[in-house]
Amino acid sequence: MEYTRSLDLRCHTSMSSKSYHILTCLLCLLSCSILAVPGLASKPDEDPRLPVGMEIFLKIPTEQTYNLHIHLTNISEEMVTVDLHDLPWNLPRDVKWLSATRMDAPRTALKQRVHRWEIGSQEVRLQPGESIQNKILLNSRIPTLLEDIKKFGVQFEWECPPHAIKYICNPQAANRLIIEKGDRGHADVYQIDTTQCRQSDQRIGLIDISADDEVLFLHTSTTVMTDLQQVRALLIAVDAYVQQCLPRWTNSWAVSFFTEAKMAGFLQDVKKDQYFKDGLWQEANIGQYSSQVRKLYRFPWLKKKRDELYLSVFH
Repeated sequence: MEYTRSLDLRCHTSMSSKSYHILTCLLCLLSCSILAVPGLASKPDEDPRLPVGMEIFLKIPTEQTYNLHIHLTNISEEMVTVDLHDLPWNLPRDVKWLSATRMDAPRTALKQRVHRWEIGSQEVRLQPGESIQNKILLNSRIPTLLEDIKKFGVQFEWECPPHAIKYICNPQAANRLIIEKGDRGHADVYQIDTTQCRQSDQRIGLIDISADDEVLFLHTSTTVMTDLQQVRALLIAVDAYVQQCLPRWTNSWAVSFFTEAKMAGFLQDVKKDQYFKDGLWQEANIGQYSSQVRKLYRFPWLKKKRDELYLSVFH
């Protein structure tokens, strides 16, 4: 696949007429091949688009709860690096590419409420076929959403390719979604093998799940945490578990590892307050992992032992 590249050409006066015409033809062919690939051509003053295809799906995890799932997939045959700051669900990008309109006669634009928060610049490497995913919670983003659906219906639309972000659209991907007037918002139905999921719970050492934050708390030994191969094997098993048993999630989830099950939980959990004061919570919390940033943090509370590793579960 050809991608747009800047060319620095210097023609010398000694170049023959024949050579000049050959060079001109080659440049013409190169330009045509670039323009023939949908979404990859860029204007001279724009950064070239990455070969990362964007697809968006409407999901209803619970009754009348609407989410947009966004998948960005490396569609090239080479590794591509994306910056978290440029992802469509992160500010400042997510306020610039998605429009929402009420399906009334004047097609009224709906006001979107976006929570202001900052994210640092951090790179994620995507192998061919690897994706990075997340979601937008429409109910909190558009306070009048349910009323607008009931009376008019709502349409979501985005540019393809989006002007504000440097990805392309998959050729077959739509660039609009419509929630019809009077839609009842029935929750999506998934076939989940509960017996197999219970067995997977034991294999990965599942203690608890924070569904609101898409975080799993695992009972894990220090021996496993110090062996990178074992950790990666465990995280691959967690990824499979999320796909099979938590299909309402995207592939952006996190794990917190504990050596003692009773210590599992967030730091702000008041039940853990005394454990934290005594240093027991920090001793038991031996690692954290984020699948979105592909980072493993081992022994975060031990100054001489802690480290940070880039680790993808894609295989």
